[in-house]
Amino acid sequence: MSALVTIVAAPFVAALAIALLGRALGRWSALLMVAAAGVSFATALPLLGAETAPVSSHEWIPSLGVAFLLRADGFGAFFALLVSGIGVLVGVYSLGYIGAELGRARIGRYYAALTAFMGAMLGIALADDLILLFLFWEITSVTSYLLIGFWYEREAARAGALTALLVTAMGGLAMLAGFILIGLATGSFALGEIVADEARRSALASSPMFLPALLLVLAGAFTKSAQVPFHFWLPGAMVAPTPISTYLHSATMVKAGIFLLARVTPLFADSAAWPLLVAPVGLATFLLGAWHAFRQNDLKALLAYSTVSTLGLVTLAYGLRMPEQDALQILSHAGYKGGLFMIAGIVEHATGTRDLRELGGLRRRLPISFALCLLFALSMGGIPPLFGFVTKEALYASLIESPTLAGSPLAHGAVIAAVVVGNAFLLAAVLKLLIGTFLGSEPAAHSHDAHGAHSGHGESAALWLPPAVLALGSLVLGLLGESSAIERAANLLSSAPDAGLEVSLLPAHLGPVLLSLAGIGLGVALYRGRSRVEALQRGLGMFPDAQAVWNRCVASVTGFAEAYSEWWQDGSLRWYFSVILLFAAGISLFALEAGGVSLAHVEVELGNLGWPAIGLAALILASTIAVVRSETRLGAALALTASGFLVALVYAVYQSPDILLTQILIETVSTVVILLVLYYMPTFRRDGLSPAQSAWNLAVSGAIGFVVFLFVLLATSPSFKETRNLGLDYLARSVGEAGGRNAVNVIIVDFRAIDTLGEVTVLVVVGLCVFGLLRARRVDG
Repeated sequence: MSALVTIVAAPFVAALAIALLGRALGRWSALLMVAAAGVSFATALPLLGAETAPVSSHEWIPSLGVAFLLRADGFGAFFALLVSGIGVLVGVYSLGYIGAELGRARIGRYYAALTAFMGAMLGIALADDLILLFLFWEITSVTSYLLIGFWYEREAARAGALTALLVTAMGGLAMLAGFILIGLATGSFALGEIVADEARRSALASSPMFLPALLLVLAGAFTKSAQVPFHFWLPGAMVAPTPISTYLHSATMVKAGIFLLARVTPLFADSAAWPLLVAPVGLATFLLGAWHAFRQNDLKALLAYSTVSTLGLVTLAYGLRMPEQDALQILSHAGYKGGLFMIAGIVEHATGTRDLRELGGLRRRLPISFALCLLFALSMGGIPPLFGFVTKEALYASLIESPTLAGSPLAHGAVIAAVVVGNAFLLAAVLKLLIGTFLGSEPAAHSHDAHGAHSGHGESAALWLPPAVLALGSLVLGLLGESSAIERAANLLSSAPDAGLEVSLLPAHLGPVLLSLAGIGLGVALYRGRSRVEALQRGLGMFPDAQAVWNRCVASVTGFAEAYSEWWQDGSLRWYFSVILLFAAGISLFALEAGGVSLAHVEVELGNLGWPAIGLAALILASTIAVVRSETRLGAALALTASGFLVALVYAVYQSPDILLTQILIETVSTVVILLVLYYMPTFRRDGLSPAQSAWNLAVSGAIGFVVFLFVLLATSPSFKETRNLGLDYLARSVGEAGGRNAVNVIIVDFRAIDTLGEVTVLVVVGLCVFGLLRARRVDG
């Protein structure tokens, strides 16, 4: 097994083991998660020094040009290390956060889903085939749905999980359509191959599918990374336990959209549409997220909106063709935001609340958390010597020198000013969190926390060690900002390693320093005048936000579906059967027309019919008429059974033993079931039909009878059989291609395998439904 496959497979293997053993292991399932993350991290670490990107390729769907293709360039390896490294910390943190009182089975499901999510994120980081990337992408959507809805008994958790799933899944389907267009335009789904091949990139750029592909791929990226107008799902997902929020919504899942932008930047960034589509969305998301972060009083909601804001800032950098910033900004944000989420969890664990209006003075009760939160707040606010300051200075320097904005001084100045204002709001928000939580006087203790555990917990090592590692990393990286090694690493790990990004703790130019000072000063002023700012924000709260618009859209779709169902599905079996039969007849006639078959192909040949066949046909007709004319259900059932066994005799006349046996078995079982059901049916009563209903029944039955009769005539016409004899084709290919001499079995199992699989699936679903009904009856009874 190659190193790349090991990186991706280790979490999935661990997730399977946890799913099987979780009930026995309970909270110690965390050790399997940590071990899997450690294996992936240790395997990915040596890939950073590779001169050429390692590749692992295995055939998957060769007929479609799709392969299980993994590739680890610098940015992919960096992302894999980030996912697995944070995974280790979240696993350790969960060990202290998730209490045994939840029950072993539930804890096992938690770790199984979280570990499978980690595997999917590692798959996204290393996938070099677009279809494979989509597969891992959707696995993250499904597993995140399970994780966000962990407290499924709570309506808010169910709503948050469903919203996240719908938004990201819709974006994922759009992204898949974009990937297919890219594959059609370039002739390949291998992303590395497309990027490296100038001819393929030119083919995409000149293709009429270029703009649709761009829009569809951006829809996938924007929904996953909570960009405007899809940003609302992320704050709603904060109902999940804090370790999930830490992992999914600060360090990994929301970065998947950013990662996608990095991967497609070489394909689309040179177009004039790229900055016009990406930069405004990023800037709007950055400002809106910062604005909403400052108005929140819930710790996790504040952090969620600040995450939205930072994701918008990175998107803005891509839109302005500054991809070299991505590794720095992603690493910095994952460090301080992951740590802040963990601190929020510790506070909630200790006090039973996340509401800033009910917190304060915790610096004495939680001294380690206070020290760590101070470091994270300084990093988020861009205060030296933390790593957040280094990354913010690098971003300001790139903005000042941006070639994309150089042609428009007004737009250039407006963007820089907007970034300063947004950073000021983020600083004010983190000051609100830090001061409101740890300074001032401590209110009365709370007795019960939001995740069901008793309040009064202290700072266990499992809770404070993971954020301590992140804080130490931020401090060390910041202090090493003057080291050339940091600059080389930043360039090596970015998605644009040849851009020549400059990184320094002490900027060489005055411009970035002045912008930082302006942002810090404005942020402190906003915090000091927060009462007036919050009053303004409350005044603007009268306008509907994106969440309200989404809720109205969902309610409208649901209302339309209900109204349509009430009109179309009125409970009448006669109507349902009529629609199904008429559709079948219509699609059959369409198939004949599309195939160029007309009535001219019909030749009636009755010479081969013997008296046994004619007699059986007459008996079948008589029994069928008896079914619809019978005055009792029992009589109708017996007549229906008789018609079925008469059809079996027809198969016997034409020497088809396999079909004969199948028909007899089906008729026998069906008769038994029908007779059992009739025992519980109410007294039979024939309702009189109106003339319109009678005419409708006659029209439907006549249409079906005509179509079936036409197909039988066509199938038995000599001229039609000579040109379109599918039976002879099956017979000719049965031995050579399928290796079977029983043509009926070969047709069912090989040539029509998908059809047979569908029938088996229907039977299994019906069986599950019956089992569910019986089980529900036992529970109710």
